[in-house]
Amino acid sequence: MNITLPVWLVVSQWVLLFALGFLVIVMYRQLGFLLHLKDLGTEREGPHIGERAPAFDYISVNQNTGASVHFEPEGGWSLLLFADPGCMSCQDALPIFERFLSKVERPLRVLVLTSAEPVLIAASEAFRTTSLSIGRVSRDVPGRLYHSNITPFACLIDAEGVIRSKGVASNEATIRKIMKGGDQPIIKLESVVK
Repeated sequence: MNITLPVWLVVSQWVLLFALGFLVIVMYRQLGFLLHLKDLGTEREGPHIGERAPAFDYISVNQNTGASVHFEPEGGWSLLLFADPGCMSCQDALPIFERFLSKVERPLRVLVLTSAEPVLIAASEAFRTTSLSIGRVSRDVPGRLYHSNITPFACLIDAEGVIRSKGVASNEATIRKIMKGGDQPIIKLESVVK
């Protein structure tokens, strides 16, 4: 039995096949472009390195509970970690920072900052058991003053109040990079054991 297809049907099948291939290529190019933009977005997140860190007020949660404190970036090295108790990456980041802080070579004040309600902070085991200082800030501190709405986001500030490094502290490698501190390392990371 010999089956013969009309020419228009054969041509339309090939046109549809090429159109589908073209759409798949366009989709992959767009996906690559969006992933590239996402990576650029995290680098652009937060204040610029070399910029002066803004001062702000916060309420101490786990040290001098309820006391209002004014943060001034000058006077000593500081590490700010903007975190949220409901964020799993934030909960994972706290013990990594604690471990890295045991290897700091100069005095460093560390603040974990959140705008979460006290009941949410208390419900998170990582936040409840951390030895790091936790402070509650208004929502405009991370967003308006530090130009970031991503958590966990960290800024390392030198003694003159200048931001030395910053980044999304989502894993040990990025935390290591932030803690390195740019051109003025504050920590011997080679000695940090995983």
